[in-house]
Amino acid sequence: MLKIFIVRGFSTVVKRPKVKLSKADVIKRLNYENKALFGAVIKPTAKRKTKTKSTEQVTLPKTTAHPVVESEYTSEIFWQSRNFSRVKTPNGDGGENESYPTGLVIPFTDKELQTITKFPLVPSDRGIVESQWKLHEQHESDQYKSPSVNRILSATMPEASRQALIRWKTSKIAELGEEGFQLLQKEIFARGSTLHATLETWLSGCDPSEEAIEKTGILWRSVSGALKDVERPAKLIEQKLYHPYLHYNGVADCITSIKGHYHVIEWKTSDNPKTSVGATYDAPVQLCAYLGALQANGEHCDSRIQKGAIFVAYTSGKPANVHILEPSEMRRYWLQWLHRVQEYWTRYRDGTLPEPI
Repeated sequence: MLKIFIVRGFSTVVKRPKVKLSKADVIKRLNYENKALFGAVIKPTAKRKTKTKSTEQVTLPKTTAHPVVESEYTSEIFWQSRNFSRVKTPNGDGGENESYPTGLVIPFTDKELQTITKFPLVPSDRGIVESQWKLHEQHESDQYKSPSVNRILSATMPEASRQALIRWKTSKIAELGEEGFQLLQKEIFARGSTLHATLETWLSGCDPSEEAIEKTGILWRSVSGALKDVERPAKLIEQKLYHPYLHYNGVADCITSIKGHYHVIEWKTSDNPKTSVGATYDAPVQLCAYLGALQANGEHCDSRIQKGAIFVAYTSGKPANVHILEPSEMRRYWLQWLHRVQEYWTRYRDGTLPEPI
């Protein structure tokens, strides 16, 4: 019976009149036949991207999310990883590209390293917390030296920022050559240094000379209008600081009063608009690192200093942006800084600090 059915079906097909089909009809018929024979096409589900786990297992603290790195690798990205202070830090680190030290000996016990993130920004009542920590009277030892704030931030920068900086540097060297890139570096450092020098004169209570203003150029035009609420002479200018408990050093740009309240101030330059604190990268973390070192130092400790300010001068001459950080925000960024310090010394101990860029 089955054979008869197949033969009749075949004969029906053979007897069917020949009709000239268009290309579209041919394709439709082929698709129909394929579907009948093999079933409908099954589309594969989109694969989820999974993060590859590093083979290197190092216990590090969780870091807070950082802003996305800018797509254009301007001098600003290079600038953010360097310290433009003209005063050398206690260990002689003036922002040069030195190798990061690695080793096994660190200035903390395991317990201290684990509890670094609990260290207070301002002195605790009767110094109860501080009394449990070792006081480092010396910046250096035969086994290690105190890292600068800039060094810690560079060594612990997010991987996305590190890769962006590497790509920027590689592209600039390809564009300018080694000598041209070195010249670009000098120009970037000179730009920041000149602005700091002019601001230092102004903050000391003296008006900068016409020559200094001309040399500072567009940057001075950008920042000068934002200085109307800044009190001078400043309390501290380009102050070298050392944290005797957390064992790091740095140079605070300025500490002075803004509208009657003391602030730690960071002067920044930018090619691009920085209309929010988040867009200033690690600047607020820097501020808190300096404030923490100041408050831990008996000579400079001042409970009235609890706020921060970031002044961003623009290379276009656009009026500078001023970002004020209230005490609550300073405490939040201080916690981020403590995590970075903890990561630095953990990786120092384990010998896993990245190579400088």
